[in-house]
Amino acid sequence: MASQQSPPPVPSNQDSNLSAKEIKYRDSLITQIATLESQLANLNSQVSSTTEKLENPAKATIKQHIKLLHDFNEVRDVGLHLIGMIADERGVGLKEVLGEFGVTEKD
Repeated sequence: MASQQSPPPVPSNQDSNLSAKEIKYRDSLITQIATLESQLANLNSQVSSTTEKLENPAKATIKQHIKLLHDFNEVRDVGLHLIGMIADERGVGLKEVLGEFGVTEKD
């Protein structure tokens, strides 16, 4: 995580080469960096806190959905195979048997 401390000041011998405007601008940037680091640390803390509260982390949910889709596809394939066997036995097309069972193209 980002540090909460400001960077060390630039040595004074380098300050003499800078104009007052440049020094003020540099100090403004240092302040902005410190503020952004603080905000980042706060956001990281919020993310961690929210992640801990999740009942099912995203990776586990995705893994479960993939498993369920795999199971569904296996069952669908077996069902289509059985309907295909019925169609062959009757000597009719697969679409006709699918219609008898109420299965549409969208299913």
